[in-house]
Amino acid sequence: MKQLNFFIDKLFDKKIDGTGLALFRIVYSAILLCEICQLYYFRHLIFDKVPYIERAEIDFGIPIVLWFTSVLFVLFGAFTRFFTILNYILSLILVGSIHAFEYHVFYAYMGINFLLMFMPVSQCLSLDRLFVKLKYSNTTFQYNPSKNVRQFYYFVVPLLGLGIVYLDSVFYKVVTPMWYRGLGSWLPSSIPMMTHVNSSFLLNQEWLIKAVGWLTIVFELIFTFVFFKKKWRWTILVVGLILHGGIFVEFPIPWFALTACCIYILIVPINVWKSLLARKSDSTPTLTLFYDSECPLCVRTKIAVGHFNSKNKIAFKTVQLDAQEIPELKNIDKETLLIDIHSVDNKGKVYNGIDTYIQVLSRIWYFVPIALLLRIPGIYTLAKKVYSYVAKNRTLVRCTDDNCGYNPPIFSDGDNLKVLQNISLFDIKRASWKSFLVLAILIQMMLVTHSWSFEKLRESLNIKGSSIDNSYMNITHGIGKLTKTFLGLTEHQVFTDRIHFDNYNHIISVIYKDKNGNEKWLPIIDKNGQPDLYIYGSNWVNWTFRVNGMSVDQTMLSEGVKRYTAFWANRNNIDLKDAQFIVKVKKVEAPKHWEKDFLNKQIAKPWIDGGYVEWKDNKFTSNIKNIESL
Repeated sequence: MKQLNFFIDKLFDKKIDGTGLALFRIVYSAILLCEICQLYYFRHLIFDKVPYIERAEIDFGIPIVLWFTSVLFVLFGAFTRFFTILNYILSLILVGSIHAFEYHVFYAYMGINFLLMFMPVSQCLSLDRLFVKLKYSNTTFQYNPSKNVRQFYYFVVPLLGLGIVYLDSVFYKVVTPMWYRGLGSWLPSSIPMMTHVNSSFLLNQEWLIKAVGWLTIVFELIFTFVFFKKKWRWTILVVGLILHGGIFVEFPIPWFALTACCIYILIVPINVWKSLLARKSDSTPTLTLFYDSECPLCVRTKIAVGHFNSKNKIAFKTVQLDAQEIPELKNIDKETLLIDIHSVDNKGKVYNGIDTYIQVLSRIWYFVPIALLLRIPGIYTLAKKVYSYVAKNRTLVRCTDDNCGYNPPIFSDGDNLKVLQNISLFDIKRASWKSFLVLAILIQMMLVTHSWSFEKLRESLNIKGSSIDNSYMNITHGIGKLTKTFLGLTEHQVFTDRIHFDNYNHIISVIYKDKNGNEKWLPIIDKNGQPDLYIYGSNWVNWTFRVNGMSVDQTMLSEGVKRYTAFWANRNNIDLKDAQFIVKVKKVEAPKHWEKDFLNKQIAKPWIDGGYVEWKDNKFTSNIKNIESL
């Protein structure tokens, strides 16, 4: 712990550019928005007792939209502190309400959403940064806040979001035959209901695919101890992105794979982001904007445009000093230039008023749609009138010694802000982060003792099942439930044969049969036996491991079929007063060893009759056969 304490101090003492942290905020928020959109579309499937028939007690659409809005504000870095708190609260409520659809990335969301509340993720590439510039700037001084953040913030998310997750999972994988035989990547990719692609070409390369499985274990074992070291970074980046990229390609859990890839943004050397996003100061601007340097509104406009002018396509000059040097503006009197904002492009064409703003917006790639919108007749006329009104009624407050005084704000993690005589706010922050990090590591170490490796150790020591062992396990399970809910700290026995694949020898699909005898496959499992459009992300985990699973629970299967058929029927205008759905089963093999072309052999297996279900006057009746006996 002494070494950890020294290492954290070192990370806190060093400041680096915050661009990578901002990029992480943007990309992570975009991925989370995709998850929320999926949650909104399937909200009746997930939250209703029976979709559209027995509704949930509250309308979850409203809180989901509110969650979406809060994450959108985080993405743009606007009022970030408030909306990261709201994001955490809403994710806690919504994610905590869907146990039957819970899956592994939810823990990552909870952990990251908790950390975002306390991290300076809006220091760069944010509207908050613009707000600070505007707040502390005036016509005589333009404030440019620091872009630097503590290096610690680049360290904490990879450690808690990936490092301890990997390390914990290793203690499960090393004692499971699927993984120590090198089948960890091959087996899940070779069972049709697990993968949405056919990658038999790679799966048939026995030693290559086994090497990937063994490499995964080694990578997860060493990641925590080397990811922060410069000489290891590119190796860790390449291997990590390949492994999680493979998950994205192979399995219908895209948001899980992309969230992990997103965390790797924080491992990329900061110089890479600085060079990619650096303003090209030596490039030739294509538009020169002339502004009134004595007008507060004009200066704020210049600051706002400059904030988004990342490619330096727009140059700024003052009417007072520079306008008469431009041939195209010499015939325009100074009063007109002061009243109406003007610009000149690199071809010498002059623009004024709303046309200047259209030219500005068209040179900032993410504002191009707005520029195109403003060109539409009608909208253009309205925008021109609004601009003219604002321009004519703007207040001109000339700076004097009395009204342009400036006191620099403190934006330095509280370095200079004393809370007590010898303690600064920064000291409190550092101590809090240290305590939290040590606590998180200790909790995860405690949860590691639940792993199958430690289970074998307890068996060998003949203490498993003892009163002390049972008490310890009960206490730590209780702690684990709390930490999983609030911090995303939990056990990680993902993709293992013991709980996912052993004797999983059946695929279940559902088909709607109309009055004319025509059949339509529901987009759950397709004709190959592979995941279809409905079962991505949490839905895939729900259908594949809860509705279905290694050992079929007929009651859970019937309830699941009821839920999915009711949802699909409503979305496709099928009347459940009288509807029938056929259940089809494909019997597949549960492999224990590598076999060439195994996936294609399972896809070729025939579908057999698994019974049927009926809806009569919105009442569900199940006639599903005993799947295990087929």
